[in-house]
Amino acid sequence: MSEKLNINIIYAEDDNKPIKGKRGWVSYFEKFLSMMLKQTMNRRFQINLMSDSSENAPLKDGIYIPILSPDFILSGVSLDRLEALFLNKNSEKLNDKIFPVFKSPLDFVDIPEKLRRLSAYIFYLDNENHEKELSDFFSKEAEKGYWMKMVDLCFDIYETILKMGNNDENDDLVHNRRSVYLAETGQDLAGARNIIKRELNRHGYEVYPKGLLPHNSAELKKSIKADLQKCQFSIHMVGASYGSIPHGSDSSLMDIQNELAADQYEQTPDKFNRLIWISPSLKFASEKQKSFIHNIKRDANASLGAEVLQTSLEDFKNTLWEELLESGLNKKLRNAFTQEDQKLPMIYLIYDESDQKEAEKLISKIDDQQIKILTLEKHGELMELRNKHIDALKQMDAAIVFQENVNNQWVYMKLLDLLKAPGFGRSKPILGKLFKSSKAKGSENEYVNRYEVEVDSSEDSKKLNKFIKDIKAAFEKMQLQMAGAS
Repeated sequence: MSEKLNINIIYAEDDNKPIKGKRGWVSYFEKFLSMMLKQTMNRRFQINLMSDSSENAPLKDGIYIPILSPDFILSGVSLDRLEALFLNKNSEKLNDKIFPVFKSPLDFVDIPEKLRRLSAYIFYLDNENHEKELSDFFSKEAEKGYWMKMVDLCFDIYETILKMGNNDENDDLVHNRRSVYLAETGQDLAGARNIIKRELNRHGYEVYPKGLLPHNSAELKKSIKADLQKCQFSIHMVGASYGSIPHGSDSSLMDIQNELAADQYEQTPDKFNRLIWISPSLKFASEKQKSFIHNIKRDANASLGAEVLQTSLEDFKNTLWEELLESGLNKKLRNAFTQEDQKLPMIYLIYDESDQKEAEKLISKIDDQQIKILTLEKHGELMELRNKHIDALKQMDAAIVFQENVNNQWVYMKLLDLLKAPGFGRSKPILGKLFKSSKAKGSENEYVNRYEVEVDSSEDSKKLNKFIKDIKAAFEKMQLQMAGAS
């Protein structure tokens, strides 16, 4: 049995004051992290809460998560703990084991210097000119920010554990990974950027920028140039928002990134490619943003070395995956589900291993209805299983999330995946999504509104059979339309 992994959460006690008379922010974070890690990896772990009120408690070797906030920066004990990590003689690969979580916004100069270049996990609401802490962890805002960041954090921790378990082999893997500069966007495209970043990571790409960018123009440009030099590709997503303007500059962060990426292409045209996507929805774009977009379209220098697209977001994602993935990096996974002469609708049945017997009973009820049921093996390397799950989300026509024994946190993760599925590079519409669980009784409307999914909380198969009948009808209609178009 493998040794238990220690996960140390370093925080200021003032950041864990009760919220509405209940747990504090850090206690909720620890609870959700534990629940999600159990779904992500099969290694035993222990989470150690290291408050500045327990000054003499030693940090255990393992993973370190500092909860950054103004109170953390004012806490001498917390800062000393952090500094002590870097003074340790075994700190050569420490950066891979530290995961800075931002509970609250901080000025760049206030962030501890050694953390500035590390991947940042923003757990507060970050809208342009409006940043605030989140305390309602199940709100619509939290779903798009807090929970997606929690998924990122858990999978990044898992990848680090893999590296810790096989240092030499994984060092070679990391050194051979291709690198992509995914330019920061305005707030209107932040969600789409996060989805693309996650998928690039899952497909083995190193994505830059990794940490928070400096606010000062000179330092910012230096940082962006250094990141671009490590990359073979840059992706720029341009929407209606002009974005933030760094101190000492008249241009936005997006504008600066595009200009420096064009410079990088000019210096190394054989080793660097660019893709610029412009949203077709620019009704509310400011005059500055309209000028920036006009410049990209008309100025050869602004679009130097770039393929410029102004299509739907879905078409852009498909083009992106063709550009990046058709080189063979992910052929093994792309070929996992062939679509040759598909004559039946493919329904992806998503269930946990704890529900294996009940899922088999469900399959026996629907297996004779002229559909193809797609299920995944429950054993193997977790990252490979995750990638196969994502590939199934790309290939399916419809999906059923099934719950009998598994906990709700697992359900939330899978329903979120279904919400994000259009951003995974699908080439066809999703014909339907069903959540079947008797545990959902009384909460049907909540699932419908939050996850845009049909809900079947009944004990019989009437609604399930109707769902399949509707999918078959929609599939036949789609096939006829495709035949007519050809």
